Amino acid sequence: MIVAALVWWHARAGGFFSIPGLGGAASDNLGPMLPALCGGITVALALLVADAAAGTIAGLIAAVMIVALPGFMRLHASSLVGPPLLAVVMAMCATMIHAPRFSIAYGTIGAVGGFFVATEGVGLPLAAAAWALLQGNGAPALSRDTGRWQRVVLSLIPAVVVLVLAHLLGGAWPHGVVYGWRGGLDRGLRAAGAILGNQLAPSVSQPALRFLVIADLALIVIALLVVGWRRAGRQAPATSPLRRIFPVAGLLMIGLAIGLAGRTLLVTGTPEPDLAAVLPLVVLTVLALSVSLAWLWRYWPTWGRGVALVIGLGWLQAALRS
Repeated sequence: MIVAALVWWHARAGGFFSIPGLGGAASDNLGPMLPALCGGITVALALLVADAAAGTIAGLIAAVMIVALPGFMRLHASSLVGPPLLAVVMAMCATMIHAPRFSIAYGTIGAVGGFFVATEGVGLPLAAAAWALLQGNGAPALSRDTGRWQRVVLSLIPAVVVLVLAHLLGGAWPHGVVYGWRGGLDRGLRAAGAILGNQLAPSVSQPALRFLVIADLALIVIALLVVGWRRAGRQAPATSPLRRIFPVAGLLMIGLAIGLAGRTLLVTGTPEPDLAAVLPLVVLTVLALSVSLAWLWRYWPTWGRGVALVIGLGWLQAALRS
């Protein structure tokens, strides 16, 4: 609720959103409600998922880091597509973690996100199918695969239904889209990389220093995710959210990346990846990173905790200033 109120106030102060047919204060007050609700849902789901995986501290870290991201408030104050997509991705993440065999549920969420909300989410049904395929059946060894492919089919059926409805009723995939190979993947990667760099190294503009900061922080983040994933995979029970959160976040990021690459390469006239398309990747990384930090904290020596605090507080104050 606090985050929703902050997003609403920030979006209203920008004066960007309005509702046709309403004028004055009513339009100004009701216009920012969609991004405000989406922002609140996104942070609430991130907090709950991280809390279930690694405890209250992990949930609070995830919530604070997501809100502090330089692109979070900017996205919710300037877009009506990015906030719903981000909320859909977080809802799909929570469903995949807590109900891994309920494939039709997270398949439906991914299909709605990819075909009705934003075309860059077209890879989400693929992530749902991959997660359904990874789930065992709990049956005896001789029939271990029984039911697995049925869940994959159930995860993809909503995509077919929603795609048909999107063409009949309109949506993120309107009529008249022109498909054709156009290349330009390098341009898309540069655009996405620039946005990712802004989230990693906010307020750093000097080129050489910016490169060093981004490279160092990227290596640290990757190392923390890999070590946290390995420790969680070894120590956590198979049914624990801690063990599921890393592969789920990875599959969703791969699905989003496939959707972005496909849109860039195959859809004529599509724009380069923007903040609305890239921020879900950042939020998923922050979610997994928060869980990893909270889990590994107990194993670090005092000097390691001090270094982590210095880096974290330095990034936080730079992000808030930007």
